[in-house]
Amino acid sequence: MVQPSPEQDRREVSRRVRIGIAGLAGVLLMVGLAEFVIDNVRREAALNSPDSVSAGASATANATAQSSEPLADLGVTPSSDAGAGPAVQPAVPAVPDLEPDPRLQKRMDRDPRQPRP
Repeated sequence: MVQPSPEQDRREVSRRVRIGIAGLAGVLLMVGLAEFVIDNVRREAALNSPDSVSAGASATANATAQSSEPLADLGVTPSSDAGAGPAVQPAVPAVPDLEPDPRLQKRMDRDPRQPRP
C-alpha cells in the first residue's frame, strides 16, 4: 500500500471540508426556502379566510385590553392598583389532601392477583 504524500493529504482534507460546507449551506438554503414558502401559505390562508376582517378587529381590541402586568395577572407580584380593589384571596391548592379514604375496607397498595409473600 502506497502512503499518500502530505500534499495529497492536505488536498484531500481541503476537498472534504469544502464538500461539507457546501452540504451545510445547501441544507440551510432548503430549510430557509421551506420556511419562506410555509410562511407565505399561512399568510395567504389568513387573508383569504372569511372571518379575517372580524378576527383582525377583535385581535386589536384584545391586545389593547390585556394588562401590561403579566406577573400580576398570574398572582406572582401585586398589581400596581392593588390598593384600589379587594384583597386577593389565596388560591385553593390544586392537590387535595393525601390522606387515605376512611371508607376503604381493604388495602389497595398491592395487586390482588399477586400472591402474598
